[in-house]
Amino acid sequence: MKTINAYKTSDDEIFETLEAAEYHEMLVSEREIIEDFLRSNLNNYKGHAHKAMARTAIINWEIWKEKNVK
Repeated sequence: MKTINAYKTSDDEIFETLEAAEYHEMLVSEREIIEDFLRSNLNNYKGHAHKAMARTAIINWEIWKEKNVK
């Protein structure tokens, strides 16, 4: 038998890494406002793939900001 480490998010999803869990948690908590921005005229990236990249950048920025800006 082997002991494993995992991270459980507020919506009961399980992740192997802290980074993946943090990303998912930020997506869950901020999804509505992120998607509102992505649909707005201020977002220049309208294609599906471009929106996915923008979403990832926004989520990673928010995680970074939480850890580094006081």
